[in-house]
Amino acid sequence: MRKLMRQMHISYYRKKVNTNPVIRCGPRTYNGKVHNSVWKVEDSRRSEIHYENTPKGISFLKTKNESDHDSMIVSKLESEWIGKYGTSCQDVDLTDYEATPNRQLFDSLVCGKNPYNVNYKLSYNGILFNSNLELQFAKIMDDYGIPYKYEPEITVYDGRNRYPDFVIYLPWLDLIILVEIFGLCDKDNYINSVRDRIYDYMKSGWQPGRSMMMLYHYDQEIILPEMIMEEIETVAMREYLLMNKAA
Repeated sequence: MRKLMRQMHISYYRKKVNTNPVIRCGPRTYNGKVHNSVWKVEDSRRSEIHYENTPKGISFLKTKNESDHDSMIVSKLESEWIGKYGTSCQDVDLTDYEATPNRQLFDSLVCGKNPYNVNYKLSYNGILFNSNLELQFAKIMDDYGIPYKYEPEITVYDGRNRYPDFVIYLPWLDLIILVEIFGLCDKDNYINSVRDRIYDYMKSGWQPGRSMMMLYHYDQEIILPEMIMEEIETVAMREYLLMNKAA
């Protein structure tokens, strides 16, 4: 079952890479002057050529960077697959989950509203993080192509707002997972806070092991990517089995 989860992950990104527009950039000479330009490639021909510093050129460069990142994700996943199983990964058919309620819910989550994050100092990818553990987790999600929201605002059962460390989304399964990383579990007051947060989430419908994942570490520890991905795959496997049993 874990193997299937990895097949689905790889298949999703292979399909994404194959359907991404092909964008190229480089210097071009126009009226005797050299300009940095960006363009689409369609049917082996250049089309929609723009200067890099124009709005359309900036948009093309953003698309190119996203496509390059998707290709890096595929290379990483395929390399790990071959190292694990000794053969190339066969694609599996996937359901298109682009407009589901889960996807819409994830996209609607708003970040940056936590009133307690005024002293965050650890910066990564334009986001300030509260702890080294959270920063490491965000990097792992980017490396494996898992979309995430950091400290999104969610409303719990009694109308109060909570700000979980992460909410992640697995687009190949249409699965949302709330993630809390507890890093000060040797402190009594912190343990009480952990208990209260878990209670609020569970009372609001988040289910441990299905739509909620909790990690326990100390802030100076190094998080191993393999460990995090196994935790996520375990939750995904459980949800996949339950969904297919219900169907």
